[in-house]
This record gives sequence, structure tokens and C-alpha cells, in this order.
Amino acid sequence: MASGQDLLDLMELLNQELQLQTGEENVARGLVALNAAQDAFEGLAALRPKILGSRTGTVTTAANTETTAFPSGLLRVDRLQFIDAGTSRPAWDLDPIRRTGGHTWSRYWPINLVSTSNTGKPRGYWTNGTSIYWDPLPDAVHTVRWNGFSAATAITAAGTFAYPDIVMLPVAAYATRLWKIGLDDPDQALANLAGELFTPVVAQLGNFNRDGSAGFEYTMPHST
Repeated sequence: MASGQDLLDLMELLNQELQLQTGEENVARGLVALNAAQDAFEGLAALRPKILGSRTGTVTTAANTETTAFPSGLLRVDRLQFIDAGTSRPAWDLDPIRRTGGHTWSRYWPINLVSTSNTGKPRGYWTNGTSIYWDPLPDAVHTVRWNGFSAATAITAAGTFAYPDIVMLPVAAYATRLWKIGLDDPDQALANLAGELFTPVVAQLGNFNRDGSAGFEYTMPHST
């Protein structure tokens, strides 16, 4: 696994004026730039489903309380599972609520979507990234396990870099560009650079399973 110092070394390779070895004057600022670059990479990765979504944790409901605080640092929810209190194993997946009235899409959580007269174990959820709303209204303290993509810990020189090696050069390149940003440089240039550097890597991370083209299956009799 790569370390933060490996990333600093790459920054020196890209800009030989930097002094990023242990005890040198640019190390602290270099780490700030690397962490900003890591944030930019995570922002793009979080937009793609099932990429780097191996992290897991739990949240708990409270009786007669509609919401639970969204897990700190979680950038993308891939799955919520109800945990059976007797077995400590997943009992079912919670359904994400994405529509109301059977046909209206892309609406925020309406006031009357959860019936406060009916309580039980959560079967569905909706989230705005600040709170998780449960359906039905929880009748007790329940444990729900989440799977998804959450932000990595801050990069330090001695710490381990959280992502595969193919992410190292784009992160170091973006951090090096941040180092050279000028007062009047447009912000959009940084956003465009993030897309150029990180989009190919994110696409690669989403294509570990590669299948050949599907064969033809004829289900109706025919003659040629």
C-alpha cells in the first residue's frame, strides 16, 4: 500500500521546485493540497454507483422518531439492511423511496408520506444526506446496517493512502496544480481539471467485471 510520502514524492517529480521530504519546508502545505485533491476525487467517485462501496457501518432508530442522523462522512448509500436483533444478521433490504403517489418522481419527502399512526420495523427509507427518514415510523430501537462509499481519512506523510495505486498520479497531479494556482485563475479550470484527471480512473474502477458479448437465444421457431 502506498503512503502519503509516496504521493509527496510524485508531487516533487511533477514539480521539482517543491521540497516535500521529511522535515522540509513544503510538507505541510503539500499535505493540504493532497487532501483537497483526495476530496475532489471522492466527489466524482461518489457519483458513480458501486464504485469503492465496500465500507459499512450501522445506524439505530428510536421509537416514534421519524428520522436518524445521516452517518458522518458517508458520501453514497448503496444499501440499507435491517439487522435482526436475535441473530445479528441482515433480515431484509430496505427499499429506497423515490416516488410518491405511484407516479410522481424526484420529489422531496412529503409531510404525509410516513403515517404516524402506523409503527413497525423499517421497510423503506429516504435521505437528503442530513437525515434518514424511515417508513413505517419505527416502533422501537432497531439497528440498520449501511453499505456505501464514505470519505477516507486525511492523508498524512506516514499514513497509508486509502485508494489503489492508479489513483495516486491523478491525485498528485491535481495537488501539484493546486499548489500553482494563482489569485486570478478561474475556479472552473480546477473543476475541469478534476474531470480530466479523475473521470478515466473512476471509469476503470467501475469495470473490474468484464463479460463477453451475449450469445443469441432464439425463442420462436423460424426457418431461413
